[in-house]
Amino acid sequence: MKIRLTSIIILALVFSGVAYSPNFVSADEKTGSIFDPSNFSATLMLTTNYIFRGISQTDDNPAVQGSIDYSHPIGFYAGIWGSNVNSSVSKGGVEFDFYGGYKHKIFSDLGLDLSIIYYSYPGGGNDPNPNYFEGHIGLDYQFKNLPLMPTIAAAYYYSPDFFGEDGSANYINGTLSLNLPYEFTLSGSVGYQTVAGDKTTGNGQGLNGDDGFDYTNWRIGISKEILNFLLDLSWTDTNETDFLGDDIAGSHIVFSVSRTF
Repeated sequence: MKIRLTSIIILALVFSGVAYSPNFVSADEKTGSIFDPSNFSATLMLTTNYIFRGISQTDDNPAVQGSIDYSHPIGFYAGIWGSNVNSSVSKGGVEFDFYGGYKHKIFSDLGLDLSIIYYSYPGGGNDPNPNYFEGHIGLDYQFKNLPLMPTIAAAYYYSPDFFGEDGSANYINGTLSLNLPYEFTLSGSVGYQTVAGDKTTGNGQGLNGDDGFDYTNWRIGISKEILNFLLDLSWTDTNETDFLGDDIAGSHIVFSVSRTF
């Protein structure tokens, strides 16, 4: 069913995001007790399309997204993120992601990120069940002495039972970001998703008549912060639009505006 704009705005204000992207602040930058107000933040985002791993979750329609995050100086963090989605993704028309993890600087420029994410799609009557867990490990490194201070990152996600009870799934992703003049940031990423196939794409209902599916997705974008608002313009695409549906997995230009409080 469709979510009215007023309901979406209320959702964003309450859970005020891609999806899941908590901001980490090191112990050197922030001190205080567990309940220090500076450990908490909230983000509100308006975007022309909610793209998750190259696939539109809103059937190419806009989304209002928001998160509430907690980050402790020693590295532990947790949060909840929400967005409207198409009724084909969630019968309730919304998605909530709950996550928690730990970030640590192994060396001065090398960071480690470990987390668990639970993707929830309220609405009832879902069979097969769309809700699922995913584990994540990521590494990032910034070359501070090179021009444009490039940052590279690699991440791996594993789910024992993916969206729609579709069996085990693996996702690997690599990113590169550059600090451009006038405080612009240029970033690009490439990811590869594999799903074994069970209740949703099992029994020959997957790619090329097999069980499950796999595909590659990529993104390139440019962003800049203006008056505390982060503006982002990106292009995304995948290599399997025929199987996943050209309307949701084809080429997309996405513009978003976000603010963190």
